Amino acid sequence: MESSFILLFLGPLTGGTLALLSANVYEKQLKLFLSFAGAYLLAVTLTHLIPEVFQEFDTYKGLFVLSGFLFQVFLERFSEGIEHGHLHVNHHLKNKVIPLGILLSLGFHSFTEGIPIGALQDNHQASFALIFGIFLHEIPATFTMITLFKGIKIPNKVLVIVMLVYACMSPLGAFSSGFIGQHVPEYLFDYFMAFVIGTFLHISTTILFESSEKHSFQTGKLIAIIIGILLAILVGWGI
Repeated sequence: MESSFILLFLGPLTGGTLALLSANVYEKQLKLFLSFAGAYLLAVTLTHLIPEVFQEFDTYKGLFVLSGFLFQVFLERFSEGIEHGHLHVNHHLKNKVIPLGILLSLGFHSFTEGIPIGALQDNHQASFALIFGIFLHEIPATFTMITLFKGIKIPNKVLVIVMLVYACMSPLGAFSSGFIGQHVPEYLFDYFMAFVIGTFLHISTTILFESSEKHSFQTGKLIAIIIGILLAILVGWGI
């Protein structure tokens, strides 16, 4: 499983590099890819993470899921929805400095994305399915972040450093959860996992709802969502 951890680095590096090399913002393509990645992440959460945490019924776990969901709502006050592909360059043009609120909140978000991997380390199919989902999600998230920072005239050298540091956050979350899981009682770790599930549910469902127009999905987006769900199921089953 350790060899697949490289995908956690490659997702942000791919998205950030594309943003650095591109002079355009591919809004339509980004929305399609976000729909695909959001559907994939939702399917992995429902088919692997929730069954893993709720093997034994515990009402407190539901409260932690709700807490994680609401925490992600709060976090977006600082990230401004970049993890969903939102791009608001004009809002920051006067500053011409890196918005620390965005950078820190996205870094924390990326760190928490890696945490469930430690809980699935004994289930290689489910672990790889989640790693691949994070890889898919981080490409548009990092693309949007670096595009925003380019728009406020941050030098490319600084952007490369930001991209490399950001690429380390999900792997750090994964390795940290592996360590925590070995030194913390299982029921406490399950509560923490339930909290992360709540953040995943908010991220994935927000992506899907925001990708719809007038409460209906265009054909291309619907196909992207179906492919994302099917791929998550197939990867999780090891097919």
